Amino acid sequence: MGFTDILGQGWAISLLRRTIETSRIPHALVFTGPKGVGRFLTATTVAKALNCLGDVQGDCCDRCLSCTKIAKGVHPDVHLLAPEGSSLKIDQVRGLNQEVTLRPYEGRRKVFILDQAETMTEQAQNALLKTLEEPPGRAVLVLIAPEVSALLPTLASRCSQIRFGPLPENVVAARLQEEGCDDAESHFLASLAGGSLGRAQELRTSPLQEIRGLVEETFALPTGKILPVLDLAERVVRQKETLSLFLEALLAWCRDLTVSKVTHREALLVYRNRGLALQRQSEGLALDQLLTMYHTVKQTIDGLGRYANPRLSLEVMFLKLRDLQAA
Repeated sequence: MGFTDILGQGWAISLLRRTIETSRIPHALVFTGPKGVGRFLTATTVAKALNCLGDVQGDCCDRCLSCTKIAKGVHPDVHLLAPEGSSLKIDQVRGLNQEVTLRPYEGRRKVFILDQAETMTEQAQNALLKTLEEPPGRAVLVLIAPEVSALLPTLASRCSQIRFGPLPENVVAARLQEEGCDDAESHFLASLAGGSLGRAQELRTSPLQEIRGLVEETFALPTGKILPVLDLAERVVRQKETLSLFLEALLAWCRDLTVSKVTHREALLVYRNRGLALQRQSEGLALDQLLTMYHTVKQTIDGLGRYANPRLSLEVMFLKLRDLQAA
């Protein structure tokens, strides 16, 4: 896979190709942006392009022995550092510092990819700084982090930043359709993934049908009864691994209710195959009710991000949503 196969990052890829073609690639790069938008794939492709044995300007052939070894993770001059446990540790960086001083074994450049660089301990970052202050001529370091602010300023200042943005929804949906998703499902997954192809691909293996069933149950809670509310909260909390996904799906439904109310355009919906149900529900509610429902779910998500009690938060949210519908 070469640069041309990387989706939706035209500016970043164009810049990298020019620096490789002109042999002016910096010794240290930091790829920033959300997870799942091509940062790691691009870092690997940079390693291939710098060491490719084929006659390809600013890219890689992805077929030669060097490209094949890098793809398999066995090239002696391309090194991946990933967190051990919860962080990249100082011993890992010390090993990098020793390796970076050596000449390439069989390639033109040694490449070190530091995945989740934001997890480096302060001691590890300071150790890496020593290498960046006097970088060897035939080594390139690629740090992958969500934001440059996640790194120490002294370290970040010695790296050239390349920003990777969220992918357009239609780009993610199109790739999912190539992988076998139907139109409605692909757009639903792409919207929930927030511009991350990797996230969308992970969501394909999630129990989405069950989650959508819980979303519909949320808006069918009977008024005047507390036990159904407590039961629903219990079932959602019990599935800890899908709690955040349920809330994202619920927020998307509330968003679609507003969109359906205001625009009546099914093509703008996340739940494109539920357009009629959304239209019917939105018709019985005022716009201010719909906006309050959306903000109720959003506040619950924000509260759980600050370690609020999940069960209590869900119970309060369900009661508010139920009462807003009955108002």
